[in-house]
Amino acid sequence: MLRSPVDREGLEGLETPEEYAGYGLCDPEGNRIGRVLKVFANDDREPEYIRVRLGLLRTKSALIPVQGVKVDGNRRHLVLE
Repeated sequence: MLRSPVDREGLEGLETPEEYAGYGLCDPEGNRIGRVLKVFANDDREPEYIRVRLGLLRTKSALIPVQGVKVDGNRRHLVLE
């Protein structure tokens, strides 16, 4: 089973991966990439993949592995490293 490292900083109060739905996704410079639609978890309920709505009209989506992602719980964003 694959395990993806997640930076747990800022995860206070987020008890399940489903609580990430609705978060924004940003690149390391803070530019918005899209909005998190769903987080897929492994058997241990740890996040592994993120489905993100992309594009100007938000009509496309992508599945992104959760590797090196930081969580900004105050701003409700996931930030790619």
